[in-house]
Parts: sequence; structure tokens; C-alpha cells
Amino acid sequence: MEILQKALDWKHTQKIITSVIILNAIVLGILTDRSLTAEQIFLLEAVDKACLVIFVIELVAKLLVYRKNFWSDAWNIFDFVVVASSIIFISSSVSIIRAFRIFRLLKALAEFPELQILVSAMLKAIPSMSWALVLLFIIFYIFAVFGSALYGENFPELFGGVGGSMFTLFQVMTFESWATAVARPIMEVQPYAWIYFLVFILLTSITLLNVMVGIVVEAVGTISEAAKKKQAAKDAVKAQSEGYEADEVEKKIRKHFEQIEELLKARKA
Repeated sequence: MEILQKALDWKHTQKIITSVIILNAIVLGILTDRSLTAEQIFLLEAVDKACLVIFVIELVAKLLVYRKNFWSDAWNIFDFVVVASSIIFISSSVSIIRAFRIFRLLKALAEFPELQILVSAMLKAIPSMSWALVLLFIIFYIFAVFGSALYGENFPELFGGVGGSMFTLFQVMTFESWATAVARPIMEVQPYAWIYFLVFILLTSITLLNVMVGIVVEAVGTISEAAKKKQAAKDAVKAQSEGYEADEVEKKIRKHFEQIEELLKARKA
């Protein structure tokens, strides 16, 4: 058990697991190629199973060492579900279960603090962005109803109903051929249609999307600052600990010198 504990605590263990996760992800990606030969598929599946064996060994080691504490970490539960599912369906034709293991790439974030900050910022921004998305949906719905009423009769393929209108408006918002495929054909029939599209673009692409970007940027700045403070606190504690250790070493050295001086005095006497 001590050996397993040391192996899990070894500073390079997580790097090795991360490398295996990335290798497994690459293999799973290559296996999606339909043009692979039988020999290539056999080799890739062998590598995939070897990666699975490593994941199982890691999981069993953690279960033996951490026991009940294993279930207190969400990442451990996620790993258990993914690896256990892969073992259960290892001989099955259900390829989606094997593909589900690609989500273990998220665990590689632990090795990259910068990615951790970005993901944490996105998660933190979700509550604020959700209200922005609600507002965006309302604007989409309003303009979809108006668009269907204004242009549905002449352009049923673009504004034939609320659903189709919202899809057309999404194309307009993303600027994907919105002028040539949507706006200009309508303007040939109804010249003032440009007002409708420009107002919609100003409200969505220029205003609301920039608001969302601002929310994420603010969250990134907040979390980055918090991470810097946390790292500074760790460095301070480490420096204090190193200073304490240096003081202890100095005390021991002085004590040895005093003992040597006492021995010399005793010999002279």
C-alpha cells in the first residue's frame, strides 16, 4: 500500500497519465477513419486496450489507497464511470461507449493552469451569460415573428415559419452569406428591408455578443487574479517553511559546534 501511495504521489505520475490520455484520444480520433486497413485497425485497437489497462491500474490503485475518500473527488467519480463503462462494453459493438472516453481529455486540464483558468472563467460566466442568452432568444423570437409576417409570403424558404425564420436570423447574426443569400434578394422585392436586418444585427451581433465576450473576459481577469494571489500565498508559505528549515539547520550546526567546543575543553582539562 505504501508503494502504491508513493507511486500516486510521484510528481511524474500525473504527467504520464495525461500523456496516455492524449495518446488514447489521438487513437480514438484515427479509428474514426473509414479507410483504415484491418491491420491498422488491429494495431490501433491494441494501443487503445493498452491505454485502457493503464487507466484500470490507475483506478484500482486510487481505490486501494484512498478508499472512501476516493468518492469525494468528482474527477475520480467521472474516471470510474468512464473506465468501468469501457470495461463492460470492451467486447461490444457499441462504439459510442469507447468514444465517450474522449472526455477524459478534460482531465488533462490539470496539467495546464492556463486552460484551467479559461475553463473556470467560462463556468463562472455561465450564470451571467444565461440571462444574456435569454434576452438573445427573446430578440430572435420577436424578429422571427415579424420576419414571418413581413417576408413569409414572398420568401417562404427563408421566413416561412417561426422556426425557419429563427434559423435564417441565426445565419444573419453569424454573417454567413447573409447579404447575398438573405438580405439582397428580399430587398429586391421590398427595398426597405435593410432596416429590419440592420436593427437585428445591431442588437445581436454587435451588442449582445460583445456583452457576452465582455462577461467572459471579466471572469477570466477575476479568476486569473485569484490564481495569482493563491500562488503568491503558496510561495510565501513555502518561503516561510524554507526559512524555518534553514533556522533549524543553523541551530543544529551551532549545537554541534558547542558540543565540539565542550569536548575540546574537556580534553584540555
